[in-house]
Amino acid sequence: MSTAGTGAREQVGRMLALVPYLNARGTVHVEEAARDLGLTPQQIVKDLHVLFMCGLPGGYPDDLIDVDISALVQPDGDRLIRMSNADYLDRPLRLSPTEASALVVALRVVRGSAEADTRDVVDRVLHKLEAALGDEAAIDAGEDGSGVDPAADVRAQLEEAVTAERQVLLRYHVPSRDEVVERTVDPHLVTEHGNVAYLDAWCHAADAPRTFRVDRIVEARTLDTPVVVRADASPAEATGSEAAQATFEPFVPPADSPLATLLLDAEVRWLPDYLPVVAQRDRADGRSEVDLHVVDPRWLVRLVSRHAPHVTVLAPAELAASFTARAQETLSLYA
Repeated sequence: MSTAGTGAREQVGRMLALVPYLNARGTVHVEEAARDLGLTPQQIVKDLHVLFMCGLPGGYPDDLIDVDISALVQPDGDRLIRMSNADYLDRPLRLSPTEASALVVALRVVRGSAEADTRDVVDRVLHKLEAALGDEAAIDAGEDGSGVDPAADVRAQLEEAVTAERQVLLRYHVPSRDEVVERTVDPHLVTEHGNVAYLDAWCHAADAPRTFRVDRIVEARTLDTPVVVRADASPAEATGSEAAQATFEPFVPPADSPLATLLLDAEVRWLPDYLPVVAQRDRADGRSEVDLHVVDPRWLVRLVSRHAPHVTVLAPAELAASFTARAQETLSLYA
């Protein structure tokens, strides 16, 4: 009989095996379940105490998995495991288009810094997700396993649309809100700044010029409709306002925006490639420090929260305090 670990990761693994086992067998004696799963009866009972508090979002009684704990712990209990209200776990996971698109973007980021063997796995998952999404730019891995860079495909398609003066429907990942939005744009120019490609375009949703990072474009679909605002249009032709411009530059933070210093663990060594980093310093312990301007402190708090505990705010003190307060507030929800 195996000796199960007591850490949270090991417990999650055991519960992921326990729930489908119980769903498939219905009522089962705890001793039989222990033999089948290679655990002790005591460990199964302990895991069931946690499972009793798991379920769908909401936390109401009808949302939670129901387990007859009394039958397992009372002296006169029959030691039979009875679990109910977990039928939804038998159904395949269904991702919304936004969730699936965000997952695609995250996997593309992982792929960029992954080793060859890991990249093969990521490519296969990406191919399935993009096929389900109907993404025409799905990765097509070659014989060497390196695959085709999806951003290069999107860039080539955008350059063709610029030449043909055709509108493009973009599905674009917005990191600050961690969501995918749709925008119809008049593409004007694909430029490169700091080894990052950008699309300069007129966004019809904003009714203003916008710059989009090409590697954050989840999908680009060239439309049959011609552009309305040309790249060479005057400001008056573009919007009727002298404030509009038909040529754009990548976003540059204001010079007076606070400069933050972050400490990055090796697990997030890819992060500076996707941030407006001013300076980067590698440390002997494998970690690195980066400096970047912060226009909105809320953006920094969300960034550090998403990548905790591998990102630490070193300076300035007020931004570090904002993240600490947010973390404590979040942890209080689980107290």
